[in-house]
Amino acid sequence: MQLSLPIVLLLFVASLLITMSAAAWFTRRLEAVCDALNLSPSLLSLLGALGANIPNYVASIVAIAGGHLDVGLGIIIGSNIYNFAIILSLATFVTPRRHGIIFNFKEAQDVRVVGGYALAIMLMTLLVIWMLPGAPLVEWLHVPLVALGLLFFVVLVTLGLFGGLALHALRRDHLERDGRYEADAVHSDMTTKEQFVRWIGEGLLALAIALGGVVVMVKSGQALTADLHMPEVLAGLLVLAVATSLPNTVVAYGLARTDREVACVEEIFSSNGINAALGIALPLLFWRDVLHDRVLLLLDGPLMVGLTLGALLCVLRLRVSRTIGVVLLLVYAAWVVVHVFV
Repeated sequence: MQLSLPIVLLLFVASLLITMSAAAWFTRRLEAVCDALNLSPSLLSLLGALGANIPNYVASIVAIAGGHLDVGLGIIIGSNIYNFAIILSLATFVTPRRHGIIFNFKEAQDVRVVGGYALAIMLMTLLVIWMLPGAPLVEWLHVPLVALGLLFFVVLVTLGLFGGLALHALRRDHLERDGRYEADAVHSDMTTKEQFVRWIGEGLLALAIALGGVVVMVKSGQALTADLHMPEVLAGLLVLAVATSLPNTVVAYGLARTDREVACVEEIFSSNGINAALGIALPLLFWRDVLHDRVLLLLDGPLMVGLTLGALLCVLRLRVSRTIGVVLLLVYAAWVVVHVFV
């Protein structure tokens, strides 16, 4: 049955709010479990990014599995562009420091490793997109089986890089544990077994609600943008990408506002790596379709890689100034204008 536009809009907004609330609930319970297990901030940052980005990669998986490849790719690429251009820019202005985000040498060393993994994942993801059916590289090869084999290989390398990112967080957790005093490594007696089990149960419930909300949000978002005669890829890049990135915006804003800018930048790098690995590489192991919109190849994918590289260079320079924040906002505005009016 065809639903009216107001009802579709109501479904989209309601599912968005439910998904945001469930993702925030899941992240809080995840943080509580990590604190109870005395995990390091580095591992907590990765796990927090996994929780905050549930709407992003699940929405992409739902879209790709449903035969809407361009929408799924658009959600992830648009989200990653949004994360650097909007969230990083926002962080430079809400931080208590007047000159933006400043790193010391040790902090920059930690963040640049995570940023390096993120950049490698972005590059491999762009290569994955170039090897999809319908892309110029596949047409140039003229051998479908070879192209398919190369696609699988690049996807596996991308997932392997994501595994390397996770192992890096685990190694840092081990090193940071070794550097603590024994008294700091003792779990709080206030955390009982019943509390721990309750946190895990609530986290699983929040995850289930978030997953259900994402499915409704993607379906209603596609119907809404279709009623508004918006191209599918534009719906993924702008509407669904921004909507699914709102929980991550809240998390990053809180980190920057409370003088934890380093954790905020690391969370952005981790989020983008997670989005690309779980939202593009993982579903393409099982579902593949013809790529119709080549703007994803020529503009959006390269911009995602370029912003990742630019952010990493800022880390190497030990600062992300507010001037850079303004430039990022202008880049995002120009990108939106190109898609809407060109």
